[in-house]
Amino acid sequence: MRVIFLEDVPGTADAGEIREVKNGFARNYLLPRNLAAPATPGQLQRVAMILKEADKKRLHLADAAKDVALAMEGQRLTVEARVGPSGRLFGAVTGRHIADELNKLTTAGLDHRNILLGAAIHAPGEYTVPVRLYRDVTAQITVSVVPEGYAGQEVPAIDSEEEASSPPTAGSAAPSTEESTTQSGGQGSAPSDTTASNQYQGIVPSEGDTEKEQN
Repeated sequence: MRVIFLEDVPGTADAGEIREVKNGFARNYLLPRNLAAPATPGQLQRVAMILKEADKKRLHLADAAKDVALAMEGQRLTVEARVGPSGRLFGAVTGRHIADELNKLTTAGLDHRNILLGAAIHAPGEYTVPVRLYRDVTAQITVSVVPEGYAGQEVPAIDSEEEASSPPTAGSAAPSTEESTTQSGGQGSAPSDTTASNQYQGIVPSEGDTEKEQN
């Protein structure tokens, strides 16, 4: 189906663009949410107006995102995770874990696609993690991954050489492949400006994501 986009749909198209999309994606997602409309002659005459409105909206969202980023910048988030005898985590801390913990401190409605983590975290420590709030607006936070029960305490150093040379005990459990269960322990506070942060409900599903859900 040929449609004209009425709103920005991250990962798919910007407002005012005319694209061919799959029928299911258009009928089940884009059209019901008024994100796009069939590219009829009447709608095509509205392109200039759609572009103008989209530019105004982007400026407003970017300004609001900058306020949220300013408040979030430099915040520390403590995540507890199970740690094995070797000093590595049972499982990993992922962008989804970090987004879930941030959402306990802010109404920004973030998801894992807003967390620019790169690779999952497999060891305790402190990590600088960028959080995308809107397009090119990001904030840097510090994620401190600590063993369970050590939130707010000094984490004892693990002698990796000693651990490596010591044979495992008979009752040692093999590391689980399940993702670690995390609990919030963030120091400081993330912004709670509902008016500004409610604009950022994460990145909406792309055309491919929606098709997978339907299948």
